[in-house]
Amino acid sequence: MPNASSLAAIAQGHLVQTIDDSRAANDPFHLPAFLRTAVNTGLAALETADNATALTESDRAGGSAAARTALTAIEILLRDGYNAITAIPSLKINAAQRLEVYTTYGWSGGKLGTFNDARRLGLARLGVRAEVGIPAAWAYSADLVTALKEQLDLYNANAAPATGGDRSGATKKRDEALDEFETTLARVRFYYCCASADADQTTELTRIGFQPRRDPTPAAPEPATPEPPAPAPNA
Repeated sequence: MPNASSLAAIAQGHLVQTIDDSRAANDPFHLPAFLRTAVNTGLAALETADNATALTESDRAGGSAAARTALTAIEILLRDGYNAITAIPSLKINAAQRLEVYTTYGWSGGKLGTFNDARRLGLARLGVRAEVGIPAAWAYSADLVTALKEQLDLYNANAAPATGGDRSGATKKRDEALDEFETTLARVRFYYCCASADADQTTELTRIGFQPRRDPTPAAPEPATPEPPAPAPNA
């Protein structure tokens, strides 16, 4: 079944593609052909391997009514999140930025798409991440994130785990593809760092889902040792 790591990498890969497509050829952050090819190839391989893990699962989650109820609630919440992104006023976000937000949450191409159990769980796990790398005004609301977490916990407590050789083999291939693609994403980050005098502090990193390095916060000065009280005078 797709997991948070694979879906996060896929979402970030689509984000890299979207941002790179918007850059002019002379933009120093525009990826060179060899690196863009590596992104395209690695992302396609990961998506194929990730989809294969979903195909080894039943389209219905075990026989637990509680797990099924949680999945139904998750889909409703996810649709709320998608609609919230759509509803951001155009005065506050342009088309490219809106597509970036969609992609960050796993809505590839800005499309709602169809839902199966694996996609519900994957999109929910993307939605509850602590760091999403976009402005807070565009992110899922705190109450939506909390509701998603509650339903994920309910699902995890009631869903019967799937087992079997097919699933094990598909998961192994997915994990290998994920390792390779995460290496490619690291290469993209390194290229961005090399393209700017700001190195790993360039704010362009936030556009493709990476956190720029921040200057360390100065340590607070230690409190001064109080002077001992003066001795009392003799009577």
